[in-house]
Amino acid sequence: MSETRVQCPASVRNESCPSAFGSKVACTTIALAMLLLFAGLVRVGRTAERAAGLRSPDIVIILCDQLSARVLGCYGGPVPTPNIDRIAHEGVLFRNASCTFPVCSPSRATLATGLYPHSHGITYNVMRRDYPMVPSPATQEGLKAADVTTESILYRAGYATHFYGKWHLTDEDLPYYSDMFTEHDAYAREMALEFETVRGTDRSSWMNWYEWALPVRQTSTFFKAARQASIGWQGKPYLDFVTKMGRLDLPLAKTFDVRVADKTVECIKRAGPAPLMVTCSFNAPHDPNVVTSPYYEMFNPAAILLPENGDVREAWHEKSWSRQMVVGLGEPGLREFLRIYYASVRMIDDQVGRILTALEEAGRLDRTAIVFAADHGDMVGGHGMAWKSNSSFYDEIVLVPFLIRYPPLFRPQICDLDTGLIDLMPTLLEIAHQPCPTTSQGQSLVPFLTGTKPASEARQFSFSERVPANPHNTRQHGARPGASFMVRGQGWKYIRYANGSQVLYDLRQDPGETVNRIDDQTCVERSETMVVALQKWLEQTGWHP
Repeated sequence: MSETRVQCPASVRNESCPSAFGSKVACTTIALAMLLLFAGLVRVGRTAERAAGLRSPDIVIILCDQLSARVLGCYGGPVPTPNIDRIAHEGVLFRNASCTFPVCSPSRATLATGLYPHSHGITYNVMRRDYPMVPSPATQEGLKAADVTTESILYRAGYATHFYGKWHLTDEDLPYYSDMFTEHDAYAREMALEFETVRGTDRSSWMNWYEWALPVRQTSTFFKAARQASIGWQGKPYLDFVTKMGRLDLPLAKTFDVRVADKTVECIKRAGPAPLMVTCSFNAPHDPNVVTSPYYEMFNPAAILLPENGDVREAWHEKSWSRQMVVGLGEPGLREFLRIYYASVRMIDDQVGRILTALEEAGRLDRTAIVFAADHGDMVGGHGMAWKSNSSFYDEIVLVPFLIRYPPLFRPQICDLDTGLIDLMPTLLEIAHQPCPTTSQGQSLVPFLTGTKPASEARQFSFSERVPANPHNTRQHGARPGASFMVRGQGWKYIRYANGSQVLYDLRQDPGETVNRIDDQTCVERSETMVVALQKWLEQTGWHP
């Protein structure tokens, strides 16, 4: 059955209206009925929220690392994700959500602080405590206890705040996270004996991933591809990451992401009367690109469709790690990488299902604001690249999955606003009936999703940046040389690279970002509009050259 889109308030779209009636009158009638129903649902939602006002809503954030939105079922992707899809179908799916910096720590700091990276000052990956085996300046700074974050505000408001999983921001201990479970601290201690046993086996049979010793079995096809790739990667510190992809020979229950889900489920089960805020932060599908059975066997590498834009990229990305990994491994290696990536996403979806079940069994599901998102994406073969290790702003790594389910306030809908991770703080604080700090640089999405404000009052563009760190990895605010910027909105994307290059993509006509229109005379007005938007944003967010 075909579907008709009905334009709802605030550019929020619902795609469930059937067009089987075959007439414009019928579809118009349906559209009117749905709009009236929407108005009623908004009133009912607000009534329900007021009725529940004696108790603040619970908040559960499910965060993935390096998850490309386009692989998920609810975004039309190839991986069946029924549990993530449930959040999308029962909540809000944002189709144009961008990360503010396609690198882990800067993006995660934005999630916490509601500030753009050049404002919060973390423009590098924070490694000193979270990855102690990686050489880092002793001066390196991460998130500090004095930083105003969503969690600190809710903690002071009486929330029980918890964080389990990949953090990547550790500097000082944070008073609002008393029971953190992270990968290279708590999990590494749990697995110390297991990893030590693996280190005693043949060196070719395990991957050294930041001192995790991961037993891996590889297909003969990938083994041959990896031998070829290793020629160009010899002597590089992350050789294992590229050449040791395969099936992880650990019990599922001992893997990091399952332990993170365990902690989250246990937290929900033991939660007391105080409102709960828990962040479940998975490492997958970020490397290490290994996954256990039965997930490894779920995808046939030969049947995976490769991206149509695989042969098109800007020339300066040729020497990036993202490109060289694909060049080195060839198509067989890329297919194995995608198989493992898809399988990891499928595994994460099952963990999401466990969390939803725990909320249901605790009677908390429909009074919980559930957020599903990622810090950034992955090239997943797009433009002939993998991972995020390049300097681009392609949609593969900039667009992120962004879902919010909260039935007392939001009806199921699809939202086309140009939004992103910068807006999570003000949105969650409004849902929780808490004031948002005036320093926040995002916008609350609540008014636009409930129809109390028109889309014309929303921010019309989203922004992403790549700002170089200073040599000491100390937090530096404001302008510095060598920065690149992206403006995305109204169906277009404009990029100004640090090397002076400019790129303009018409995303409606060219979603694969294959044709640069910056020199097209018919696009001059559009490029000028995007340049002006960039300059205004830089001025408003404290970028002072």
